[in-house]
Amino acid sequence: MTRPDPAPSRQAQLATLEAKLDFAKRLQALTNKIHATDNIAQIMIDLAPEICELFQCERLTLYVVDKDRALLVSKVKTGIDSNEDLVLPIDKQSIAGFVALTRQTLRINNLNDPEELKRIDPGLQFNQQVDQATGFRSEHMLVAPLLQGLGKELVGVLQLINQRGDAQFDSVSEDGLAQLSAVLALAFFQRIKTGALLPKRYEALAEQGVISSLELELAQRWAQRKNKDLEQVLVEDFKLPLARIGQALAKATKLPYQPYESSWRADPELVKRLTRAGSQQCQWLPWGREGHMGMVVVSTEPENRFSIENLRRAFPYNEVRLRYTTRTDFGLMLEKYFPSAKGA
Repeated sequence: MTRPDPAPSRQAQLATLEAKLDFAKRLQALTNKIHATDNIAQIMIDLAPEICELFQCERLTLYVVDKDRALLVSKVKTGIDSNEDLVLPIDKQSIAGFVALTRQTLRINNLNDPEELKRIDPGLQFNQQVDQATGFRSEHMLVAPLLQGLGKELVGVLQLINQRGDAQFDSVSEDGLAQLSAVLALAFFQRIKTGALLPKRYEALAEQGVISSLELELAQRWAQRKNKDLEQVLVEDFKLPLARIGQALAKATKLPYQPYESSWRADPELVKRLTRAGSQQCQWLPWGREGHMGMVVVSTEPENRFSIENLRRAFPYNEVRLRYTTRTDFGLMLEKYFPSAKGA
């Protein structure tokens, strides 16, 4: 007759209780930080390492919902050296997609065991594309939906991958992730609703669906941290075509978009009335003359009345037609006007 396993010692029980209390204390400190910030990008970037440390996981991926396309789009993916988004349909073809579809938390002990996945749902699959691309091996996951309000509106999905060492996620981790997901869902919903800290001049990009407001705030945060122009980050890091940015912002200003054209040549007569420093400060340049008494002007800030008044004083034409251009386009045009006067 086999004897039952002995009850855990009082010392072991105390150690387990202390571990749970420590976890709860650190989780509360993390949620306090989330509530304290007014920038969604700060939540996404700054706290990801702390979340990994709290749950002792090797990686995490945070997805938000793109309602227009019914997709999940990654906003944070630790351990993956790429600024390209992971995009998943909300279906059973991936773990995160399944969690978004069913709105239930999943704890999977062996992602490479088809039978375990079948027990959850016969149609559930583990999408191995990311692992294959990065060489990383995902073994187990804890994944929770971000649900907001009485209607349980889906805001996103938080995915924890591989607990460190030989451990696996347990019920304490699952309860903690449920609490964290609720806090994140509320924070995301409030920031999305109010558009907190959305850069004013780039709001049109979000309004026209070129980029989500969450992505825009994330880009703004990255621009601040890298000391780069936001437009530069959108093009270089988020891979937005410059023409799409220009067209969207031009549409918002109700002006035509004028991109830089390599075949374009600066009008030598107009150059005489300009200085590089003055044009750079006012952010406008003559594109060319139109007829006898008209002129086309490009500007990155066509709403700036002070700049436009300076323009009219410098060029007293009867008719001035404005076109919007991006800061990148403007810089290239400026070089055409002043090719030998850099820094002047």
